[in-house]
Amino acid sequence: MWLIPSAFVVALAALGFLTRYASGAHLGLGFLFDGEPGAAQLVLSTIASATMTVVSVVYSILLVALSLASMQFSTRILHEVVRDRVSQMTLGIFVGTFVYCLLVLRLVRVGPPPVVPEVGVVFAIVLSLAAMGQLLLFLHHITQLIQANHLVARVADNAAVVIDRVFSIRAERPPEPVPIGGVEIEADAAGYVQGIDHDALVDVATRCEGRVVVEAGIGRFAAPGVTLVRVVGELSPDAEVVDLVRAAFDLGPVRIAQDDVEWGVRQIVDVALKAVSPAVNDPSTACTCVDHLTRLLVHAARRPQPGSDVRDRHGVVRVQAPGVDLAVLIDLAVSQLRQYVRTDMAVILRLLRLLATVAGAPLSLRARERVRVHARLLLTQARAAFAPEDVVEAEARHDRVERALGRAGSP
Repeated sequence: MWLIPSAFVVALAALGFLTRYASGAHLGLGFLFDGEPGAAQLVLSTIASATMTVVSVVYSILLVALSLASMQFSTRILHEVVRDRVSQMTLGIFVGTFVYCLLVLRLVRVGPPPVVPEVGVVFAIVLSLAAMGQLLLFLHHITQLIQANHLVARVADNAAVVIDRVFSIRAERPPEPVPIGGVEIEADAAGYVQGIDHDALVDVATRCEGRVVVEAGIGRFAAPGVTLVRVVGELSPDAEVVDLVRAAFDLGPVRIAQDDVEWGVRQIVDVALKAVSPAVNDPSTACTCVDHLTRLLVHAARRPQPGSDVRDRHGVVRVQAPGVDLAVLIDLAVSQLRQYVRTDMAVILRLLRLLATVAGAPLSLRARERVRVHARLLLTQARAAFAPEDVVEAEARHDRVERALGRAGSP
């Protein structure tokens, strides 16, 4: 939230300092502002006070909107609002305008001789008009941002980018068997694994004349004492190697979407679960979430599965990390939501549509079996909770899943 606003503040502050060199120039801007020093002071002070008042009021209202959104959706999607570029630019323009007006205000001299920074005052007026335009854009944008459809679509867009990045690491060769045994290196701090420096682990494996097997993959919570890696090699890791391994793991208090494919799916599922809760009772939002989950699963299924073996420059496997399993993504997208919607036919039908669509994509045997299991369980739940007439469509969609699995599995 600080980088872009800080850049605006620094840029406008620098412009405020440079204004003193143009304060004595006559650039023919009298038609925009041609007043005495008192009028210049009044204009600049009015703009400065108004911008800070607007910032305090608007962002106080924004905090209330975020609180309501966190209760209706999920606290885990609030970072999408914090990362929003329009919100950051709005804050930067208003605070930057305030700083600029203060810096130009110090150049005004009542006299004798009177000094009026004509260029500075004119540009302050231009900035105030730009800030008002940005405020209107911000209000329009934020009303869309906190709507369920826009927010879920934003999360899905980011998740699709992560899928493209992670699945672009294609396997050069079939994965090699994971060795057993080795020396376990445990975490000395707590946090979610946000990133792993595979190059550093390759160096560790080379020094130990073996390979490193990653046990704590991206997104896993590592508590002190949890095994991060197993070093299987000719040489035992010394204290320096242990420090290198621990430094290769970036641990943080929250999961992030940088390399975590499951995190985007998890956020959308959380929004859907909150939507079907008795407190919210919004199955339409849950159906929207299922539609975007369908999009992500199909997108992942149609891309080559990423490789989990990391090789050195000689082609020797040095690091073996947990790969992205499409069956796990299917379970993450369907399992918990399926258990929560036992009496909501609209969401059950939408989940069956998800499974039918995913079944038509290239799937592994394990993923195909998970699709079949979830479809059968959904149909069983529908038959137990609804009258036979209400289950006709669910049975038809279950049959579509089976037909899609049959077509995908045929030669």
